[in-house]
Amino acid sequence: MPWDDLYLADPGRNAGGPLQVAMGQLKIGVRNGQLQALLGSCVGIGFIWKKQRRCGLAHCLLPESGDSSGQLGARYVSQAVPSLLRLIGATEADYADIEVILAGGATMLNGCSSRLQIGQQNSDAARRHLRRYGLNVSYCRVGGKCGRTLVIDCATCDYSVQDIVTPSAGAPHA
Repeated sequence: MPWDDLYLADPGRNAGGPLQVAMGQLKIGVRNGQLQALLGSCVGIGFIWKKQRRCGLAHCLLPESGDSSGQLGARYVSQAVPSLLRLIGATEADYADIEVILAGGATMLNGCSSRLQIGQQNSDAARRHLRRYGLNVSYCRVGGKCGRTLVIDCATCDYSVQDIVTPSAGAPHA
């Protein structure tokens, strides 16, 4: 499937704000619009390819898929990295030009066993799969105990990562 098919962000839908990339989804933006993911233990993998003015964002729910059939998607980190590369139309020669942003991977459940630390597993899998393709992470904010938003502006090829901070119990509200 070429990069300009099914997964392109619709510029007309972005007029009222960023296009949401939900769990297990990936979206590609070209030259305009914004892509946004709200992340907890999920990990967001953003690609910005300035030379071609193409951006992509994957919202990955789990680290590894047992099936390596090559299907496009972002439910699994192992599926998302090759899917993003394929959909933006990058070849191995282009990988050095792609800026990678990694966010999310928080520990959202206190007191869970290490086996249930999905946020850490997602973050580790993202680093591993990005290295496998020779992609370097230019910005990384993973871990911790709070959710985050990752926004990629396809018009300016900029990004932002913001922590979602909730007031502590008993803390005064401003």
